[in-house]
Amino acid sequence: MRRKIGRILAPVMAAMLVFGGCGNKTADRVTENQTHKTEDESNEPVEKEPAEDEDELKEENQEEQNTQDQKTDVEEEEEKAEIPEESTLDIDYTSVDGLRMEKGSRISVVIKNTESDYWKAAKKGMEQAVSDLNEYLGYKGDDAITCTIEGPKDENGVDEQVNILDMVLTENPVVVCLSAVDMSSCEAQLEAAQEDGIPVVMLDSGVKSDDDLVYAYCGTDNKAAGEEAAKQLCEAIKDAGEVAVMSHTQLSQSSKDRVEGFQEEITKNHPNVSVVSVDYQPSKDDDPTEEESIEAVLEKYPDLKGYYATNQATSEAVLSVLDKHTDRSVQMIGVDMGDTQKKAIEDGKEVGSVCQNPYGMGYATIVAGARASLGLESDKKIDSGFQWIDKNTIGLEEYARYLY
Repeated sequence: MRRKIGRILAPVMAAMLVFGGCGNKTADRVTENQTHKTEDESNEPVEKEPAEDEDELKEENQEEQNTQDQKTDVEEEEEKAEIPEESTLDIDYTSVDGLRMEKGSRISVVIKNTESDYWKAAKKGMEQAVSDLNEYLGYKGDDAITCTIEGPKDENGVDEQVNILDMVLTENPVVVCLSAVDMSSCEAQLEAAQEDGIPVVMLDSGVKSDDDLVYAYCGTDNKAAGEEAAKQLCEAIKDAGEVAVMSHTQLSQSSKDRVEGFQEEITKNHPNVSVVSVDYQPSKDDDPTEEESIEAVLEKYPDLKGYYATNQATSEAVLSVLDKHTDRSVQMIGVDMGDTQKKAIEDGKEVGSVCQNPYGMGYATIVAGARASLGLESDKKIDSGFQWIDKNTIGLEEYARYLY
């Protein structure tokens, strides 16, 4: 399914951020949605929050409209977010309108790592959503809604992330947003959150736990991203030859889905292409490094035609090794888009990359979390989309959001 990306209004206006995808090569997909229902399906204040005077609400709405009318061209150039436009989603996750959270509410976010460009971009989206909430509600100082964003320094920090989550739950936030390093971990913590009445929104990478423990999932359709990578790599190698995969941690649901999507697409639709190797980032000290695994594959398969890397770190590792084998003609496809990949695409060393939308995902996650804290309806799965970018599109302004 291919979609067009739309421009959105600045989040600081608390206006709608347009759902989108771009170009003939786009594969932004939306999963089938299930929704949580409540007796009160409106965005009115929950009973435990004192209702504001009707005249005050009218005055606030008029002031907000006046503010929007006075926005300048400079403000319109501020950072914007995009998520898929055509969808069956029941809720707009790009607007904070109607989300009347209690004063002083605290949202806790636990991510997979705090160092990558991808997660730094997602963090910006989360922070913008919280800023928009406070502006919309007029909260300042001690009344302001706050958001803590924590996580291990790398995606192998399973125990560290569990410890962080344990600590977060003792602080009794109104909602927890979690991207799990290990899809098999955190079940005890999710059960504890449910017992304490703390809703959980998953982002980027889910868990194997019962769906009843998770309010909503927001992130990329990772199987679809893997399928798109397979299509692009097969086109680059003229639909024939051996290809290999270098994936991030095997414990992650996102890694699992991107590999499965890639393999399934090749098996179903590319009979002359074979996946000869699938390797993962090391999870133990004595595991081979990414570079060592890639070198071993190149030695074992001298006729290798293509390489698929499933995130920024593994993409950079593949590029680093291929730079040492200039006599080899291996077509490389990545996921995500840091500076190293951007230069590689411009220099012709990387065919292109399936780029996620971390900023839009971060923003939508906070909106879903706010809805969860208020007991409002939400879609079970929220697709934040992705975009294929190659040398022909990397310089386009509308793709700047994906170059994180």
